[in-house]
Amino acid sequence: MTAHDVELSPTSKTVLVVEDEPLVRWMVADALRDAGYSVVEAITADEALLYARARPVDFVFTDVRMPGSMDGVQLAHMLKREFPRLPIVVTSGHLTRSELHPDIPLVSKPYGLYDIVALVTAAIGEGLNQGGKE
Repeated sequence: MTAHDVELSPTSKTVLVVEDEPLVRWMVADALRDAGYSVVEAITADEALLYARARPVDFVFTDVRMPGSMDGVQLAHMLKREFPRLPIVVTSGHLTRSELHPDIPLVSKPYGLYDIVALVTAAIGEGLNQGGKE
């Protein structure tokens, strides 16, 4: 599912996963869906920004390096300005903490899928299956 062809459950929270690597995006999205969240997948920060401006999103999990006119740090900063209460987590294997707004957590790669599900659940709750996947 991409940001262009998503069907959302009206009762669950929506997590926007922004990652250009298909296998990584699929694994994170699958773990979050298994935990009970609606997941929207975006391949670029540009696509994610368009989606977030068009529909409500409860949490954003974004990689840094990806194709398009902006990277995940720029996306996170833009979303934080437009939606100050939106929980956003940035992930990278190369980024330093100093490059991010202090209110935006950084998760270093590699990470465990259970850890990502726990982050989302701590921020917005309502996961149905808190076991997650590793």
